[in-house]
Amino acid sequence: MKKFIFGIILGILVVLGGAFCYFDFGFAPVATADKPMPMEKYLANKALRARMFKEAPQRDVTGFTTPQLVAGANVYQKDCAFCHGLPDQAASAAAQGMFPDPPQLFTEDGMVTNDRPGLTYWKVKNGIRLTGMPGFHASLSDEQMWDVTAMLKRADNLPPEATDVLKAAASASQGNDPPDPPAASMSQLVQDWNDARQISVPELAKRIAGPEAQRPVVLHVGFRVLFEGAHIPGAIFAGPASSTEGIALLRAVAEKVPRNKEVVIYCGCCPWEKCPNVHPAYDELRKMRFTNLVVLLIPKDFNHDWIVPGYPIQRGK
Repeated sequence: MKKFIFGIILGILVVLGGAFCYFDFGFAPVATADKPMPMEKYLANKALRARMFKEAPQRDVTGFTTPQLVAGANVYQKDCAFCHGLPDQAASAAAQGMFPDPPQLFTEDGMVTNDRPGLTYWKVKNGIRLTGMPGFHASLSDEQMWDVTAMLKRADNLPPEATDVLKAAASASQGNDPPDPPAASMSQLVQDWNDARQISVPELAKRIAGPEAQRPVVLHVGFRVLFEGAHIPGAIFAGPASSTEGIALLRAVAEKVPRNKEVVIYCGCCPWEKCPNVHPAYDELRKMRFTNLVVLLIPKDFNHDWIVPGYPIQRGK
């Protein structure tokens, strides 16, 4: 009997030791492109479903009015669309680099129209651990979370007013949103953009670690979900500049900054020259007569070019 018990204990220790070595020696699949561990998806999904079904509230959202659905569409395009997509739009480059893949909620396979509303609300409120899905309990009101839940419940049958909000956001993210009439001529703005000063990631990291009086003002002009996930220390959220609301926020933030102050703008959703937010933010700040504008040169995205190399970050608002 003693030998039997000793054998069981030894077997447990061998398993635990093997698991420790598996993780400690770097064999575990932690990159988004890696294949999942055996039973990883099964266990993660089982735990998630059990928790959600245990805690998800019961609420009928079929009676939500058109204004409520429009409000939900506005919340979605600001905080969700970057990862979960918009109607008739391909998944973003960042979404394609995430694991697990964020469902594209306006595609046939990704819609949650058949899910219980409470489950969608639970995901919006709490987020999902070990994925790119944040919890919005601290940034959205309960009413806003239910509005976006109701909108997603009717994603295949929305009123035109809500659909127009989503289509406008899709157009803006593809660079098709016409700019407001500029103070300067369009040719001058284009030339300003072509001549925009750039700063590299290592140089900016060095600058923000230097004397406070010499640090530039850093404005994040991208999507809120990116900013709250991780941003440059000291950066101010002032976007997304691809939307009318984002431009209004940018102007409100910029009004408090001296026009001759060095201002660095960045988004980080994709390569800077393709970013839907950086260019309109630059144009808007030029129209506001800022004379010392700098664009952070991000060749790929914020995660790849700033986080992975180990530069400092802050999380949250």
